[in-house]
Amino acid sequence: MAYTYRDDVEFLEDCNPALIERNALEFRRLRDLLLEAKPGVQRAATHTHWISEGRKPYDKRLREARDLVTHLADGYDKAQGALMHYASALRTAKAHYSNGKADEQTLADLIAQVADAVTRTAQQAGPMRQWEDLRGTTGFLDWAAELTVDIDDIKDDANRAHDNASANYDLAKSAESRAREACTTSLDQAYKALPDYRGGGFADAKDLLSAMPALRAEATEARADSLTRLEGSGAKAEFTKPVGKDDVSAPLMDIRLKLTSLPEATDAYWAVPRNAEERREWIAANKEIIKAAAERSGLPADMVAGIAWQEVGGQWGWMDDGVDTVRGLAKDGWLPMAPEALPDRLGGNPDETSFGPIAIQVRRAAEVLGYDPAHLTERQRDTIEAALQDPGQNMFIASEYLAMLKEESGFADVPAEEMTREQRKELAARYNGGPYWQNEQAQGYGRGFDTNLDEARSALK
Repeated sequence: MAYTYRDDVEFLEDCNPALIERNALEFRRLRDLLLEAKPGVQRAATHTHWISEGRKPYDKRLREARDLVTHLADGYDKAQGALMHYASALRTAKAHYSNGKADEQTLADLIAQVADAVTRTAQQAGPMRQWEDLRGTTGFLDWAAELTVDIDDIKDDANRAHDNASANYDLAKSAESRAREACTTSLDQAYKALPDYRGGGFADAKDLLSAMPALRAEATEARADSLTRLEGSGAKAEFTKPVGKDDVSAPLMDIRLKLTSLPEATDAYWAVPRNAEERREWIAANKEIIKAAAERSGLPADMVAGIAWQEVGGQWGWMDDGVDTVRGLAKDGWLPMAPEALPDRLGGNPDETSFGPIAIQVRRAAEVLGYDPAHLTERQRDTIEAALQDPGQNMFIASEYLAMLKEESGFADVPAEEMTREQRKELAARYNGGPYWQNEQAQGYGRGFDTNLDEARSALK
């Protein structure tokens, strides 16, 4: 019988329906922005009284402009609809995936009653494969006590949990794959429906803008339009090419450039703040950077300062390096156990190691900075670690990560100046817990953030 395993659908862990919906809303915003331009094009055609040999080309270009706006708006409408449907299906797939993980945890608990994995291979295998190995009695050298414990005591319950996990993973796989195929087909159709259009010999639209003062005035006026960006989002970033194998991504380069005009940051690598007074001093010393980072991300400055208050009293930077080194040794096979099986705080994937005064995992920082977390080169990983350990870059990266988390929330469209205290508290819990922000640990972090928020605010003054 063919089973579906967690690693077949583990990519769902990093899939985020809320962010997909946010992208859909961006497409919807562009659709509405284009539709808002149509009446102006129509007025230019019907209210311009002009007789000249240039009238026919003028009317022709207006028709082309009107058709272009119509087709572009239709394309963005199709795209936003496709993404909305995919996001909905992804929620269903993730629910099945969560059910499968719960079944697999039940199976893991049952296995723990009769045997312990002692080899690296057994430790790295998921509970489903571990159970298949145990009930097949083919891998007894990987298990302590397999030969002396009768697995019949758990066999029925374990088989049930195993099969339920496989069934849920299969439902998750089917729901996502069907929806993704439908989504990509719709996006492809929307793209192919766009008209071919050439805008002339300008290498860049900025050349046209700089050459016409009246057009610059129009652009300045247009920036005030509510449709120029989604409510609650930060400043629009320039489009950049994929990072590929480059060591320094464009977003990281931009952060470094912004820091050149700001005061030098105060470090906490060797000696972290240990009490309220030292935290207050650290935030006050770095307040200009905190404010600049928050403004860039579309967040209130006290949100970033409040997270800093929680984080800067953590472990020393040199301890982060030590944890990362041990995990790396385990991953490369220099230790007898997998990195996830290491004891206490040492346990975990190297890419889940947190660095910096405001602690951020390497993987999350890679996402924020535009790298592909699954295919980081060693030099890219070293670059990200160094950026996280630099206090100035760290504050900008943390702020961007908070902005990303805000986009996953129910208050993504709330501007920075309108965020409530309760929303700040929830965002802090999301920062700590990620997808598990509603558990007690993350909620406790949010309560701690709220308790110290006024202190953090006062340090910014």
